[in-house]
Amino acid sequence: MFDLWRFGFDVQQVIATRVIGMMKGELSQREMRRMVVEKQTAYSNAQIAGAYALLTSGPVQAGREMIEVYERAVRANRIRLSGAPRSWDEAIS
Repeated sequence: MFDLWRFGFDVQQVIATRVIGMMKGELSQREMRRMVVEKQTAYSNAQIAGAYALLTSGPVQAGREMIEVYERAVRANRIRLSGAPRSWDEAIS
């Protein structure tokens, strides 16, 4: 289920991390390109998921599917940018 508060917090954290990196001059060209490509990819994936759900399940499910695409993309960015371990194996090594 979509958690608006969690999504908003994750978005804010990703934006803040990137803006601070830009201000400090520590944001690489690779990360800047990645920001643009990730947005394009998430948009395309959301459109595909929404169109498929619209055809098979209706408009309510289409909206949910589209939001889930953005939610997963933002969460993945937050985890990646925070430097937190992604798995238990990484945490203990």
